[in-house]
Amino acid sequence: MTIKHAEYRRCIPGSSQAILFVHGICGSPDHFRDFYEQVPAGWSIRSILIEGHGGTTRQFSQSSMAWWKEQVSQAVDDLATCHSSILITGHSMGTLLAIEQALRAPDRVKGLFLLAVPLKARMTRAAALQSVRVALDLNARGDPALEAAKTMYSIQPDRRVWRYLGYIPRYLELLEVMRETIHVIPKLQVPTRVFMSRGDKIVSPRSVAYLSSNPLIDLEWLEHSDHKYYSQEDKEVLLGEFARFCRGLL
Repeated sequence: MTIKHAEYRRCIPGSSQAILFVHGICGSPDHFRDFYEQVPAGWSIRSILIEGHGGTTRQFSQSSMAWWKEQVSQAVDDLATCHSSILITGHSMGTLLAIEQALRAPDRVKGLFLLAVPLKARMTRAAALQSVRVALDLNARGDPALEAAKTMYSIQPDRRVWRYLGYIPRYLELLEVMRETIHVIPKLQVPTRVFMSRGDKIVSPRSVAYLSSNPLIDLEWLEHSDHKYYSQEDKEVLLGEFARFCRGLL
């Protein structure tokens, strides 16, 4: 299945509430496609495509974390001009950018719903092989986790492997933001729901210890899911809890 990685918007005139979706590094707004219908009908929706994504390896390499942070800040400010309450839902890197916004604008951001918060990373052999197979667009061979990763990878596959050297600065910037976020977790003052995946080969379980330091963070495990792949059972739980969290902010 070919997916056009693009921003999604639903503008509800007169709505006081909005939700902002923020995907992860090399990810896609389409990660949240099953979430949209769970958002209350009266809420506005904005699901951004982060700068440098949805295009070529060169475009991604020429982007920067500073641009990504500014883009998310601008999206929050834009939504705040006509909405008094904003919920941010993020995946992976998007969770770190969401946390930054909750600290920057606590009067606007009223809640966070976070998936796979990467405060500590682990790069297993399986994750490294999966990354290579995704980047080079190799056959998924019926592996649902790999198929999900390929579907949500928003950079055009490029078999000129030297072009991936440009990814290194972007990932080093991400590691720096991960380290910075650890220190601000105790300062988070908005209701926060976190789901971590037991089979995640990228986010280390050690992240949970830092998240648990804040009593406002309600954390739950998805027992049969990966970094981007959710089993049907886990997906039903996840979407149900997301809908419940939204209703709690009404």
